[in-house]
Amino acid sequence: MGKEPEKILNEFKERLSSFIGLKIELFKLNAYERVARIIAILSHSLILMLLALFAVLFLFFTLAFFLGEVLNSISLGFLIVAGIYILLFIIAYYSKKSIQIGIMNIVIGAIQEKEEEDKDDGDDTETTHNSPSETPDSTAGTNRH
Repeated sequence: MGKEPEKILNEFKERLSSFIGLKIELFKLNAYERVARIIAILSHSLILMLLALFAVLFLFFTLAFFLGEVLNSISLGFLIVAGIYILLFIIAYYSKKSIQIGIMNIVIGAIQEKEEEDKDDGDDTETTHNSPSETPDSTAGTNRH
């Protein structure tokens, strides 16, 4: 009889250490998933920005040549387009805070969206499992008076 509580305590310790190990592993996997999601979002955004950059660049080249034809001076057309670029640079420079906040909101929103999807998926899986009253251990103990 003296070994029975000791055996239960050892089993409890093993289960607790296993549980803690699994929780740590789950935390690591969640962290890896978040980092991977952020990298994926940033990579996708970078690709879109590069494509947009080339599109805008060619549009500005077209505008420069068009203005050069209209003004009979290609260099003047490119000068006007360079002025537009400088104006856009100044606007972007002074809008730094709002641009940073906008980007942070997009990234945080994407991460929270993923977490909400995971919570919704987790709620669905929890309802499919047996409730505590249906487990074999708990049904055996409920018939005692």
